[in-house]
Amino acid sequence: MPHLEGTFPIARRKALFYQAWLPEERPKGVIVLVHGLADHSGRYSNVVNYLLPKGFALWSYDQRGHGKSPGARCYFNRFTDLTSDLDKFVALVKEQNPDLPLFIIGHSVGALESTAFVADHPQSVTGLALSGLTVPKLMLSLAGVLSVLLPRLGVQQLDCGQISRDPAVVDAYIKDPLVFAGKIPARTGAELIATMAAMQAKLPCVRLPVILLHGSADRIARPSGSQLTFDTIASTDKELHLFPGCYHEIFNEPCHEFVLGVLSRWLDKHIPS
Repeated sequence: MPHLEGTFPIARRKALFYQAWLPEERPKGVIVLVHGLADHSGRYSNVVNYLLPKGFALWSYDQRGHGKSPGARCYFNRFTDLTSDLDKFVALVKEQNPDLPLFIIGHSVGALESTAFVADHPQSVTGLALSGLTVPKLMLSLAGVLSVLLPRLGVQQLDCGQISRDPAVVDAYIKDPLVFAGKIPARTGAELIATMAAMQAKLPCVRLPVILLHGSADRIARPSGSQLTFDTIASTDKELHLFPGCYHEIFNEPCHEFVLGVLSRWLDKHIPS
């Protein structure tokens, strides 16, 4: 299993870390994985280990301020900085994989980012898979005020105990040095809130095939965000799957193979003949 690591430029003297897992034979499709808030690209081994043997190449990167990429931890000045980074990464992946169908799998805030990206670039990918879509609950009133006065001030931590029902997953998350364990900066929170509000107007621009995956017991990102997206996007080829009792990281739940089976069948169905 070839594994690549490198960096790609997003601005002058600034580059983000990426990695890729490639099948031995020519892939039948390419997947761009977009991780969530406080997360990093190395935490998706279940997705890689399931989809790689099925003939997919998987590419992912650490977003600015996350994992092995530079920047103030978990901080971005504008949400459009993230979608601009994703645009550059998709261009890199396409350059390395010409003429192959390309799918995006976005998790949590990465799902919000991926949705915003395809709304602005409707012809950029073959299909979109969204996991745990919506913004984590933050201190909403404080985030808006403090983002102007003290943009880097932390306002609230994510509840790591709610990511998965598997204690081993939670323990590994807590001990992972690449996971951001501090409080989410006020500017980050405010930008996420503003983006979620603005997405209502953009969702009708999403017309490509979409699958939404969400745990019914997700208390970090409520399933209502996926339901609203499903109801609002203009795509006629769309699916919504709620997994009973599952927490936020459905790819790291005890039933992750069942979840990934649903995703894998959807991907296969959308590989052009």
